Amino acid sequence: MRQAMRARLAGLWRGVLFGVLVSACGPDPGLPGPEQVARGEEAATVEAARARQEPLPEPRPTAVLGPKVAYGGGKYLVVWTDVRDGRIYGARMKPDGTLLDPEGLRLNTHPEHLFASNPNVAYDGEDFVVVWDSGEGVDGVRLEPDGAAPGPVFKVITSGEVAGDVGLACSRKVCLVAFAADSDEGSDIGALRIGPDGRRLDESVIFLSSATVTGEPAVAWNGKEFLVVWTDSHGGVDTPDIYGNRVKEDGTVLGQSFPIGAAPGMQRTPAVTWTGRRFLVVWGDMRGSDWDIFGARVRSDGKVDDPAGIPISTAPGDQRFPGVAHHNWKSLVVWDDTRAGPHRIWGARVEEDGDVRDPDGFAISGGAYANEFRPAVAYGSNQFLVPYAASSVAEEPFTPNFILGRRVKHDTQVLDAPALVFTRSTSAPPPAPTVQ
Repeated sequence: MRQAMRARLAGLWRGVLFGVLVSACGPDPGLPGPEQVARGEEAATVEAARARQEPLPEPRPTAVLGPKVAYGGGKYLVVWTDVRDGRIYGARMKPDGTLLDPEGLRLNTHPEHLFASNPNVAYDGEDFVVVWDSGEGVDGVRLEPDGAAPGPVFKVITSGEVAGDVGLACSRKVCLVAFAADSDEGSDIGALRIGPDGRRLDESVIFLSSATVTGEPAVAWNGKEFLVVWTDSHGGVDTPDIYGNRVKEDGTVLGQSFPIGAAPGMQRTPAVTWTGRRFLVVWGDMRGSDWDIFGARVRSDGKVDDPAGIPISTAPGDQRFPGVAHHNWKSLVVWDDTRAGPHRIWGARVEEDGDVRDPDGFAISGGAYANEFRPAVAYGSNQFLVPYAASSVAEEPFTPNFILGRRVKHDTQVLDAPALVFTRSTSAPPPAPTVQ
C-alpha cells in the first residue's frame, strides 16, 4: 500500500488526479537555490530593506500548480506548494497590495517530507490555519496574521492511505480537516477536528462517505455546521458526481451523504462557500463536449435547491478548477478558462437567488504569461483577492510556475496591472523533486 501511495504522490507532482492530466510545467535548471535564513533574521532583513527603500526580491517561478487563499486579521494569506526546502510556503498581503513576506514564509519546518503538497488555508477568528498532504498523512501549522514566524508543525493524521487535496474550514472553536482515505474497496472521505492549539479532538476518523472512489474535498462553515463536498464515483468511476455531507461542530455527522451535482459525464473539483442563507457549491462539469462551470445552492438542512445545476460558464473551450468566495448579496466564482486557447483566469458573480450576474464572464488575469491557471479567491476589506498560477512556458507541463494575484472590486473592476507577484526570492530554488 505504501509503495502504491508513493506512486500516487508521484502522480500528484505531475498534476495527475483521478488519472486526468492537469496543468503543470517543467523545472527550469537555471533557477538558483533557496536562501537558508532563520525567519526572525529574514523579517529583520525585510524591514531593513523597506527602510532603505530597496527593491523587492526578484520574481521566481518556485511554485507547483496553484494557490489557496484566506483573509483574516486585516490580511490575506496566500499558500502554495513550492520547490524549495519544506515545500509548503505562504505570503501575507495587506489589502492595499503590500506584500509582507517578499521571499515567502516557509510554513512546513519539518526537516524532511519531500512529498509535502496540496496546502489549504482558513482563518479561525484569531490565526490562520494551514494544512497539507505531508506524504505520510496530513500536517498543519498556525500563523498569526501579525506573526513573523509560523507555530510548530502539528500532526492531523499519520497514515500512508491519506493523500491528495485537503479540505479545511474553521469555526471559532474548531477547524474541520477533510481528506480522502484509501482502502481496498476504494476511497472514503474522512474528517478530523483540530482545536485552537492544533490538538486533534477526535480519537478516530469521522467518515462521511461509503467506500467509493472519492477525493478532492472542500469545506465551508455556516455558523452552525460544516458542509463537506467532494468528487464521488456513485455515478461511476469514469463519470463521478459531486456529493456532500454535513458535520456539526462537535463532530456529529448529520445523516447520509447526498448528491449535489449529479449529471451525465464528469463533475469534479468542487469548491464551496456560505452565502449567509445557503451554501453555494461550484464545480467543473463535463456533461457536454467541454468542461464548464456549474453550481448549486444547498440549504442548511441539506436540501439542494438546484439539482440540475446552475450553468455559470458554458463558454467555448474548457472552464475548470473553480474557486468561490462570498460577500453580501453575491458570490464571486473564478476558474481556469481556455476559451481563447491559452489558460486564463475568468470570473462571474452569482447572486443569492442563483442568477448569474455575468453570464459571459469577465477576464481577471492579464495575459502577461503564456498560461495563467488554477485560481483561488477570498473576500476581505471590501474586495476579492484572486491569486493564481502563471507560467511563461506555452506547452504542458508548466511547472515550476509563478504565483500571481489581482484584486477584484464588487463591480468587476480588476486592479493590479501588472499583477501582484507572490513567488519572489534573492536566490534560486532547486529543481522540482523527482519521485522514484
